[in-house]
Amino acid sequence: MSDETGCTQMCCCEGAAEASSTGRLSAPREDRGVALKTAGSGMEECVQGVEGEQRLRSVLDGVITGVLVVDGQTHQIVDVNLRAVEMIGLPKERIIGRVCHQFVCPAEEGTCPIGDLGQTVDRSERVLLQGDGGRLPVLKSVVCAEWRGRQYLVESFVDISRFKREHEETQESLSLLETTLESMADGLLVVDGYGRIKKYNKQFQTLWRLPDDVLGDCDDDKALAFAMTQLRDPEVFLASVRDLYAHRETEGHGLIEFRDGRIVEYDSKPHRMRDRIVGRVWNFRDVTVKHTAERKQAELLRRVAEINEELTHFAYIVSHDLKAPLRGIKLVAEWLCADYGDKLGDDAKEQLGLLQSRVTRMHNLIDGVLQYSRVGRIKEDAVPVNLNELIAAVVDSIAPPKHICVTVQSDLPVIEGERTRIMQVFQNLLGNAVKFMDKPAGQVRVSCVQDGDFWRFGVSDNGPGIESKHFDRIFRLFQTLAPRDEFESTGVGLAVVKKIVEMYGGRIWVESEVGRGSTFFFTMPQRRPSQACDEATVPSSRNDSPVDSPTE
Repeated sequence: MSDETGCTQMCCCEGAAEASSTGRLSAPREDRGVALKTAGSGMEECVQGVEGEQRLRSVLDGVITGVLVVDGQTHQIVDVNLRAVEMIGLPKERIIGRVCHQFVCPAEEGTCPIGDLGQTVDRSERVLLQGDGGRLPVLKSVVCAEWRGRQYLVESFVDISRFKREHEETQESLSLLETTLESMADGLLVVDGYGRIKKYNKQFQTLWRLPDDVLGDCDDDKALAFAMTQLRDPEVFLASVRDLYAHRETEGHGLIEFRDGRIVEYDSKPHRMRDRIVGRVWNFRDVTVKHTAERKQAELLRRVAEINEELTHFAYIVSHDLKAPLRGIKLVAEWLCADYGDKLGDDAKEQLGLLQSRVTRMHNLIDGVLQYSRVGRIKEDAVPVNLNELIAAVVDSIAPPKHICVTVQSDLPVIEGERTRIMQVFQNLLGNAVKFMDKPAGQVRVSCVQDGDFWRFGVSDNGPGIESKHFDRIFRLFQTLAPRDEFESTGVGLAVVKKIVEMYGGRIWVESEVGRGSTFFFTMPQRRPSQACDEATVPSSRNDSPVDSPTE
């Protein structure tokens, strides 16, 4: 339609078609808006779908669980997350499109547990095949999903190899522990906080002689009642058990005496777990042999004490009753020499002299035996002994003749011991060196060196020497090398020395060469190693100084 000016007029009525600038009809404005809105909505949904898929991919690649998506019909892998790629050990492009059979799943084609056999897999322990041929233990779940009319299998799996190793190590440790417990000589019983039996070994059952039917029920009351029938005084042990259960943190120890004579020692300690007491562990040990031996030992010690007491009385009798007649014989011989010396012939005088020497020897022998018997039996207080002072006194008492020079190392240590016993050692060794000296210029020397935790002393001389075959014999009681008539000797001195040295934990030996002299070595422990020559009154230098006899 044209207006009065002849121009074409567009009726803009609702729902009418509008003419475009080209004269073509177009959709109404409202329809165009709907179309634009529809197109915009589709684009928005598309964008949101892409973003959602990206978010889903990020989530799947961030989880510690491996995820595979498998086509339910072809069994081809259509998708995989990052963790699954790491677990399989192949690049993603070498995984996508592969059939899962004999690739990541050990099942043969046609035997798929889900697609072919209709099984359900939910947190089941399975195996994941890896690219390098390895077999990775996994905990696996599979769910079926439908998308765009097609079935898919979504598999998720977690690496449990570390847990498997730890489980195997735990099983190995438990097996070792079980073997150890069963190989123990002691009986072991473990109970919970209520006294109920939780664990025991075979030795416990054997020691208590409990039948299988008693222990098989793990009925602690039944087992305890049976055990009590075997004890001589069950109430005492039962009271101890009740007290330990009443005081859960208390440890228990004691002896149980069985009716059959066995003695069993027990220890009981609380069983702690994470600073919490959850029960109690009992340990039972058969100590019948040990207890019997201890009783025998105590009896022997008592008997030894009685014998020592008897020896003390015997020593007194020997010292008093045997020496008295000897003194009488000696006095008679002296009186005969004094009163009838001018009337006696040379043979008679020689016989009287021999009688007097025999009496003296017998007197010395009695003294030697008494000294030997007292070693280790009669004890003195241990005191610090300055050896330089002690040996000077010994040499002074021996009074060596003028042709014998005794040299003593000037820095001998201060040792701790019984002064009388230590003096006896040096008296016998130095006395023998002086007595048996056969050289016109005799040399006797006392020395000492440190030997580990001991002092090693040496008493050397340039005397006649000793044959090696006699090295052991000379330390035996009543053994002498020279004839008794030539040298007055009881054969007791070195035996006393050996006994004293060994009493202190040391040892003694001799090194000798016939014609060149001997050296007697012996060791003494350093009871107080910090005490040395600085506590002594002798000089601290290593120079040796001669100890002269009084006649010099």
